[in-house]
Amino acid sequence: MADGREAPMTEDELLKRAADLPQGRVAQLQIADQSYFVKTVEAHQNLLLHITKGDPVKALAREVDLLRAFAERGAPVARLVAANATHMVLADHGKPVAKPVRHGQVDDVLLRQIGAALADLHSLDLAHGRPMLRDICHDGASITFLDLEAGASLNATDRDKARDVLILIYSVMVTSNSDQHMARMVIEGYRSAGSDSVWRATIRRSRGLWWLQLLALPGVWAHRRRGRKRSEMIAISATRALIAAI
Repeated sequence: MADGREAPMTEDELLKRAADLPQGRVAQLQIADQSYFVKTVEAHQNLLLHITKGDPVKALAREVDLLRAFAERGAPVARLVAANATHMVLADHGKPVAKPVRHGQVDDVLLRQIGAALADLHSLDLAHGRPMLRDICHDGASITFLDLEAGASLNATDRDKARDVLILIYSVMVTSNSDQHMARMVIEGYRSAGSDSVWRATIRRSRGLWWLQLLALPGVWAHRRRGRKRSEMIAISATRALIAAI
């Protein structure tokens, strides 16, 4: 170019660079000062995984379609830069919020922002399906959701949205070692921007998970004996207790 800057890469060029990356499910692609993330079609290691998780090529194609559909509605999801049958290239939207939550390096403003962002997504009649903290990024200003896989919906019901809320709260409890304050701030952010009907559906879904808490009891016992600090099993009862108390 006349001013000395390189011309932007085409989608085909980006996908070629993506294919040249070392094998891995997710990888970072750096081109000059621009950062991208590349997601590759999953390679099932055995027939059981193929049966239980389905065709990985179709799964990647479905996620590409969902990202485009969510983006068309203005949802805070990762920007799809390029895609083909085996790779998709996504814009870099900052760091996952899981690490600062795990280390207690997050303030109440960001925690409320996470909850409010999910409520904004729900206001578009969308459901993420699995809003774990590792799939939520923050770039210093905005929240972005990644990984629209199983459970994502373009015509979400209150029950679908309640599932999202439960998973988000549960993820906060697991990651923060059942820190009630952090989870309460996320809930506060969601309720300030979300609908009362979804919160009521969340309470109903939480009450209905008594059987899951019962199934988790052996794992709770084992984790407590080992002194495990962050327990997926213990977080089930902690999440349900917190929701019941609000």
